[in-house]
Amino acid sequence: MFCHVTRSDSVVMEVEVDPKANGEDCLNKVCEKLGIIEVDYFGLQFTGNGGESLWLNLRNRISQQMDNVSPCRLKLRVKFFVEPHLILQEQTRHLFLLHVKEELQRGSLRLDAEQASELCALLAQAELGDYNKNAAKYCYTHLYRQEPNPATINSIISKHKELEGMGRPSAEYRALQLVSTVENYGVEWHWAKDHEGQNLAIGVGPEGVAVCREDFTLINRIIYPVFQMATHSGKNVNLTVTKDTGDSVVLDFKLVSSKAAKGLYRAITEIHAFYRCDTVTSAVMMQYSRDFKGHLASLFLNENIDLGKKYVFDIQRTSKEVYDHTRRALFSAGAVSGGVIPAGRCPPSLSPLHILGEDGDEDGSCKSCREKHLLEEKLQRLQEALLCALCCEEEINAAFCPCGHAVCCQGCAAQLQCCPVCRSEVDHIQHVYLPTCASLLNLAVPSKPTYSITRALPQHRGAEIDYTDSEKIC
Repeated sequence: MFCHVTRSDSVVMEVEVDPKANGEDCLNKVCEKLGIIEVDYFGLQFTGNGGESLWLNLRNRISQQMDNVSPCRLKLRVKFFVEPHLILQEQTRHLFLLHVKEELQRGSLRLDAEQASELCALLAQAELGDYNKNAAKYCYTHLYRQEPNPATINSIISKHKELEGMGRPSAEYRALQLVSTVENYGVEWHWAKDHEGQNLAIGVGPEGVAVCREDFTLINRIIYPVFQMATHSGKNVNLTVTKDTGDSVVLDFKLVSSKAAKGLYRAITEIHAFYRCDTVTSAVMMQYSRDFKGHLASLFLNENIDLGKKYVFDIQRTSKEVYDHTRRALFSAGAVSGGVIPAGRCPPSLSPLHILGEDGDEDGSCKSCREKHLLEEKLQRLQEALLCALCCEEEINAAFCPCGHAVCCQGCAAQLQCCPVCRSEVDHIQHVYLPTCASLLNLAVPSKPTYSITRALPQHRGAEIDYTDSEKIC
């Protein structure tokens, strides 16, 4: 079974999984292709029959949750937003920023004029590099879908000039830091109606639930400690909360479908557990229902049989557990393979580290790492230039005559009647011998420098850090 997974930058990834695969199998393959080990922050979404966005339950079969399964069309989305300093991989941070840009375009995140100018300058530095005259207008228009006024352009230009020399990882990190201070950062939105039929946006976030109008204007905010109970039945979700007077009140919300109502119920439970709990309790993790076949089997065979189980929630780690697990995985991977270590940083890529014996900068990277990163980028561009421009799989080994352009492999060249570069007719195809990508890999001899950590890592909500003062990493 094939799954077409769309990222926030509209890139579609094709993943093949077993027809009986769970959603977790698909997500793991996508993240493996992207080099991401912070998988718990992400989820897969699909569109329901009513046009609502629904989270795929990663612990259940894909075929049991989606109607059209050939191929499955999914979206890779950030499910749990955490503070930028807790994100240990540049790849993860990049996907967070792409998702944040979508939220800004939709209007659920709002910046004032000063913040918008600073964000556009950081995005221009991350995407386009040092200042050029067209960067300010391009980034503002791309982010807000409207033309900026002259004052805004001048502000972006002045801020962009101040960022000269800053690398892409640092610019993206600072951009996320800026957005993370904005209200509604990390909030998941659901669309519903109240008992009067008024359209509402229900935002479920790290601290509680926000009830807003369609334009995201706040009506009421409910923090988790005042929740007594959350239930769903059909299209309705009922929240029982305690008022300041000590009385209980029931808030009723009607959603577009029963699946959407279940999605809101799931979001409240999972987000509360992820951000507020030290560990996911078994009452949440092991809550399940059975289909008819599984119910009969449990009655006549064994009550603990797994047949027909459908888990209600798919959360398995809290934010603290994800951070600790990722930090240890990065540390272990750093001594074995450099593939999962964020490029351009001293492994593991943790921003608050200070490296002895190197000229480090504010984002935690040292001079030797930056130089190595630049060389790796040049090597990667050279390898990409030697790949066929049509299939992007085979190496270039064919040249068109008489124009002489060599841009593709023999297999692709045989299917063309004219040169894809100059559009001239092809008389014949000449086999050429260029340096292979395999030979270029020998140019990159990985080095394993040793660093000393001089300051302990920041603690995360009570998590204990087990690094010593002079622990060696490579």
